[in-house]
Amino acid sequence: MNPVKAAELTRSHEHFPCSDGFSMPAYVSRPSSPARVPGLLFIYEIFGMNDEMTRVADDLASEGYAVMLPDIFSRGSWFACVRKVMSELKTGKGQGVEDLIDARNWLAKQSYVDSERVAVMGLCMGGGFALLLGKTGLFRVSAPFYGQVPLSMEGSCPVVASYGAKDWLAADAERLKSELEVHRIPHDMKVYPEAGHGFMNQPANGFMKIVGRLTGKSGYQLEAAADAKQRLMNFLREHL
Repeated sequence: MNPVKAAELTRSHEHFPCSDGFSMPAYVSRPSSPARVPGLLFIYEIFGMNDEMTRVADDLASEGYAVMLPDIFSRGSWFACVRKVMSELKTGKGQGVEDLIDARNWLAKQSYVDSERVAVMGLCMGGGFALLLGKTGLFRVSAPFYGQVPLSMEGSCPVVASYGAKDWLAADAERLKSELEVHRIPHDMKVYPEAGHGFMNQPANGFMKIVGRLTGKSGYQLEAAADAKQRLMNFLREHL
């Protein structure tokens, strides 16, 4: 699949209907070509919708994917939404999960998307949701980046996972590896020795910069980010 230059992308701000009637905003970036392409539901990190998340979406779209970034924090204040969705990560169910499934279904119905080829990807908090959603049967690939791991990965679609050895979620990476092997789920998993939390973000936000300086456990890591993206692209082309 040949990369699509950024100038050839179509970017738009959309709204999609949630199951309870709420109209949720979303950022969509996709190749401008009329051909149908695979869909990729991208779930942002805990800091929500910002320029860095839309940059990541554009970067993925430039590889030939229709990328949808739903704004799941649009239902209320940032603090209230974070508290709610983090609780849902533990239980595996709730409004946030339903909203993401509604987002996936909206994306799959678009004329520019091949509805049989939809993947889910997430960073940090979004990575945890990507793993949860990978067990719903609605996605062909789950791509978590340093996300919390469900108690069981039984029934998951193929997984391509990337973690940093210096991340405070390193223990989750070990458990994910074990779960994927136990349940014989096709996967490509890598833990980067020199990387910490948020190694895909460039530049890191102010909070993560402070954490990185104080602990050495977070921040952008060029080599890890480049390798993780290449592994993601290879895995998507094979399984999606």
